[in-house]
Amino acid sequence: MPYPLPPYRVGIAGAGAFAEFLAGALAPLPEFQLTAVAGRTDEKRQRVLDAYRHHRSDAAPPREYREASELIHDPDIDVVILTTPPHLHAPLGELALTKGKHLLLEKPGALTSAALKSNAQLAAKQRRAFAVNLVLRYNPLVEAVEWMLRHHLLGRAHHASLHNAAHRVTSGHWFWNRELSGGIFIEHGVHFFEVGRHWFGEPVDARGFAATEANGEQSRVWASVIHRSCTRQGHVQKAQLPTKEAGAESPNEYVPVQYYHGFTMEADAPESTQWEVHCAQGRIVLEGWIPQRLYVEGVLTAEQAELIDALLDTIPTQPAANAGEQVRTWAASRFPSSDRTSSSSVSRLPYRRTLSLVDRQGWYEAMVQARFLDFCRMIQDPNWSGLVTPDDAASDLALAEACTVSEAWQEGLSRDFSSNQTRPLSP
Repeated sequence: MPYPLPPYRVGIAGAGAFAEFLAGALAPLPEFQLTAVAGRTDEKRQRVLDAYRHHRSDAAPPREYREASELIHDPDIDVVILTTPPHLHAPLGELALTKGKHLLLEKPGALTSAALKSNAQLAAKQRRAFAVNLVLRYNPLVEAVEWMLRHHLLGRAHHASLHNAAHRVTSGHWFWNRELSGGIFIEHGVHFFEVGRHWFGEPVDARGFAATEANGEQSRVWASVIHRSCTRQGHVQKAQLPTKEAGAESPNEYVPVQYYHGFTMEADAPESTQWEVHCAQGRIVLEGWIPQRLYVEGVLTAEQAELIDALLDTIPTQPAANAGEQVRTWAASRFPSSDRTSSSSVSRLPYRRTLSLVDRQGWYEAMVQARFLDFCRMIQDPNWSGLVTPDDAASDLALAEACTVSEAWQEGLSRDFSSNQTRPLSP
């Protein structure tokens, strides 16, 4: 089948709040042409169409469908973006690929990694582009942290934590039904597992926990994951078992990472998301679900400090879809081949720097634009698998599955560790 050139005729299947945001965020791109929207109600479809027309008032009116399957059968659509609840991703994705559509799935892409891999294999057979809409690694602050960790600019990373406190989702919403959403780690946590895997290496052990409320909802979940990276000449590679050939040249580095997600905040309370990475010579703090504030502190050599400053100086101050690519291109050409871990005999000085990005909405739009443009490149170049590949998405989902749920804690019960049983809490 031929590979069309842009603009791509896009159908968005699923007309919820994210589809509305996506239509408005992608509308300014000349590569994007909204051709059809599918949603169960006229009101929801209209909100998606209005968001698109706000930027493209002169565009031809997109077609409307009630069912996603009807949109998928439309012969005039090149690309299907699925923004339905997660349990529909795999079956509708399979239908779209069978009909010859390029497919961009909202995360997680399926409820199981096996189902996601199956559709990735079908996409390869059909020679169609296939990706999951994981966007955090398109943020320039996330990219900058990856280079700092990759090159040990604050020494070796020893521990990290992710704390994500979000607004509570209304009781009865499909989000709380594990058969529809997969649970918090699968529906939401895959974003952060994607970052953690690339910062710290592949997981070698994972344990998940949840606090179950009286109504059965698990609004607080957390996981302990051991990541292992194999470093060679300063570059993080996929984790692998130690071999004689690897020896000291490719040491394994184990990094325990704690992931917490709580959908517990009141509607008028501020949400918060924060990564904190502890390294041998200091720490890195990244704040924001859409990362907007980076704080670095440590005791560094002049060379380490200069490299961090130069790296952060490449980050644009205004939202841009190519911001992460700018950081990546500069770092790939300027960073030395060996890491910058300093010895205790080298003179070191205190270092502190804060970098903040304004316009949260603008940066969110820039990140989804970057993901879509990366997807367009996949359509045009079948050998390009994207910054975030289908294999990445499957690995993120496999980790989310492993963390869902090893241990559940019932509200109102305490754990009797001597007998491994639960008992009511004392009044």
